[in-house]
Amino acid sequence: MKVLIISTNTLPASPSGPAYIAGAVLSAGHAVEVFECLFAQDLACELKAHVVRFNPDVIGISIRLVHGYLIDGNAEFNTNHVDVRIRVREVVDCIKQVSKAHIILGGPGFNYYGRDWLDYLDLDYGIRGEADFSFPLYLKKLEDGGDITTVPGSIFLREGRVFEVPRELVDNLDATAFPAYELFDLDKYYEHNISPAILTKRGCAFRCTYCPYNSLEGSRYRLKSPERVVDEIEHVEKVKKPKMFMFCDNNFNVPKKHAEGICKEIVNRKLTLHWGTGDLRPAGITNDFCKLLRDSGCVYANLSIESGSNQMLKRMGRGYTVAHIEKALECLGELNIPFGASLMIGAPGETPHTVAESVALLDHYNIPLGTWVTIGICLWTHLQQVLDDAHSSGQYRNDAELFQGVNYMSPDLPKDYMIELINSLKEKKGYMVQVNKPYAEFR
Repeated sequence: MKVLIISTNTLPASPSGPAYIAGAVLSAGHAVEVFECLFAQDLACELKAHVVRFNPDVIGISIRLVHGYLIDGNAEFNTNHVDVRIRVREVVDCIKQVSKAHIILGGPGFNYYGRDWLDYLDLDYGIRGEADFSFPLYLKKLEDGGDITTVPGSIFLREGRVFEVPRELVDNLDATAFPAYELFDLDKYYEHNISPAILTKRGCAFRCTYCPYNSLEGSRYRLKSPERVVDEIEHVEKVKKPKMFMFCDNNFNVPKKHAEGICKEIVNRKLTLHWGTGDLRPAGITNDFCKLLRDSGCVYANLSIESGSNQMLKRMGRGYTVAHIEKALECLGELNIPFGASLMIGAPGETPHTVAESVALLDHYNIPLGTWVTIGICLWTHLQQVLDDAHSSGQYRNDAELFQGVNYMSPDLPKDYMIELINSLKEKKGYMVQVNKPYAEFR
């Protein structure tokens, strides 16, 4: 079968999800092409032309986000909201005008909102969960005339009702397909400083109150072997060597031995490469670990601090303390690892005092690549614990609001204080501020 994979991303990011799906479909013996919306100058015209030329039997639409945010110094509170749904609907409308191909929805932005997306786009089928396993299975059933409604993770419309099939998790990640970055125009990504991303594991054992991640991938870690991870790196280098690879895991250094194994495998193969991670957990970082990062080619790490207050770290369920953060900052600085830090302001229990603790902590250290501050907590799904606080404070009524885009802000942060804080952080050297919600509003 001929399969077109569409990345509907509107924000600059690696097409890692579509690349892994495309690789799985290729490995299953299908003809595959990809279309990246991010670089389209005339989306409707370019997409229609691609669909007409390729004439696919099946079109898989990867949805990374439902809502996003872009830093804009000219915007109110420094941030523009991006409703990704509009772009996705434009994509679907274009396809319907020129093709009778089966349209299948998927991606992380689809997982929590399957029913909403089917209704919003007037479609009848999508796949939640690990589609590098389930999408090829769907294609086989479709090709053989089998029952596609039995595919794990599928969600479908039948006689006006929506049905969901439980997802299945892939245990042996070493047996999954390599990401098919060869189908993407990597030069365009490199021109926009977008690095190819590689996944080293799935699962998350932590239960942070604002994050539903382990509900998506499970709380049990499923690890790729270090050898397999580095094989993927070498695979991408054969396509087009990047300036830097990104490990797109949640908490790259957990489990720590796994991260160490990947670094040692890079060193043992004597590879000359640069890599980075957007999520380094503060706990367990030592000089020896940082030396291993440096020796294996780490040129960027974001230390996911989120708060410099022990009170808030406990409330957020982060599982580490300020002492862990201080140790991590010292080690990264001593070993000259280029790193940045991230803060999250506004979770339940946040007060001007806890915010001051966080800012004072970071002001005490040199953060070479600066600090990214997110103000306001995104409410993604009913599986987030923070929804209880959002509901009780009047900032959230029911799950129907989630698909529309809603955020939470601690009601203990007054409006005047928050406006002054946002303005002061914007002026601080090395700080970037993303404002999802500037202050709490009450209905």
